[in-house]
Amino acid sequence: MKKILMMACATTMLLAGQAMATNGDQMLGITAMQWARGGAIVASPTDAPSVLYNPAAAGMLDIDSVAFDLGSGLLHAERSISNRMISTDSDSENYFAVGAGVVGKISDKLYFGLAAGGVAGLGTDFAQSLGPDEATAVVTTKGLLKLTPTIAYKPTDKLSIGFSPQIGYQTLALSNAKFDMPQTGEFGFGASVGAIYEVSPEVQIGASYTSEMNISEYEFHGVFDADGPGTSFDPVSGTYLMDMDAPASAAFGVAFTPLDDFLLVEVDVKWIGFSDVMDSVELKGVPVSPANPTGTETISFGWEDQIVYSLGVEISPFDSCTLRLGYNYGETGIDPEDVQFNLGAIATIEHHLSLGVSKQWTPNLMSTLSYTHGFENSVTGDVQVGMAPDGEGGMTPVMVSHTLEASQDIVYFQLSYRM
Repeated sequence: MKKILMMACATTMLLAGQAMATNGDQMLGITAMQWARGGAIVASPTDAPSVLYNPAAAGMLDIDSVAFDLGSGLLHAERSISNRMISTDSDSENYFAVGAGVVGKISDKLYFGLAAGGVAGLGTDFAQSLGPDEATAVVTTKGLLKLTPTIAYKPTDKLSIGFSPQIGYQTLALSNAKFDMPQTGEFGFGASVGAIYEVSPEVQIGASYTSEMNISEYEFHGVFDADGPGTSFDPVSGTYLMDMDAPASAAFGVAFTPLDDFLLVEVDVKWIGFSDVMDSVELKGVPVSPANPTGTETISFGWEDQIVYSLGVEISPFDSCTLRLGYNYGETGIDPEDVQFNLGAIATIEHHLSLGVSKQWTPNLMSTLSYTHGFENSVTGDVQVGMAPDGEGGMTPVMVSHTLEASQDIVYFQLSYRM
């Protein structure tokens, strides 16, 4: 078991950062069970990696000694930018992600867990951006891997309280008409706390809070052009700094089991604090003009906080088979006025529908397959494509309406082992 876990975690560390997320830049989960439930796992955890979202899950898995889960997923995302004249599609469409976790029962009251997975990310690769210069590419790569050692304590059989320090590694690359910042990565740290309480045999509630993750400041060895595609100020190579942290989140869920061992329904509500980390960020050390060679460029993504609603249903018609259904909705945090700043971060998907099936092969081994569709959604707003005389001796921005559009399909497979 030790060798299996080490291999799984090593694979996760290498691949998880390639994920493309759906609630803003956040994944619905890191395993097939979590995706199949639409991310509704705060009150009734599905597997060991659930400790990433509620550390109290370690004490509520109903295991005798150990639970181990390994999941892998293939994500296909279609993104486009269009205006009244032309449309362009992102060349990066397919992403691979993995997640793994293990929970061990130390005693009737104490549990230890460890999970790792790609919990957030974005990725686009447009050969042309349509504005401000049709020949200018827009490329973005962002991925966040989390590793969460977890401890859960059960003062009673009905209550589990969990704590988890969170260790993150976030990669980032940004390229557009004005600058080219090649991919680099930095570590970050945060923490999460959670609780799950069995109100009655039919009702269970859960809550969790994850702090903002403080990511170390990025150092890009890149190129910056103060006037974009203009020619008055030549591009300057140098070292540029940027601070982009991961958002805090809070979740509450209620799980109902009206028909024991046959039907489970969970409803979750989750807040994600995007406005504190993705409203605007500063690129430091940039040559804003010949007179100001070490200024600051503000990138106004304009993302708002997001409220996510999740519904998960499990039906077990046979002892060896469980059907899972999920629905997830979160209004995009990108408003029309923010379109021109999000050509490389097209996080517009709002509705998700999931379906999954689990098969118990032996008393210890189970597999799960899930499929999730992120329904197409778009946001339209003006993008500055140049400057024109204003008739009074000055210049005025030329704005053209652009539409950001995205849809997504995700398939996950998971193996689960219980003792």
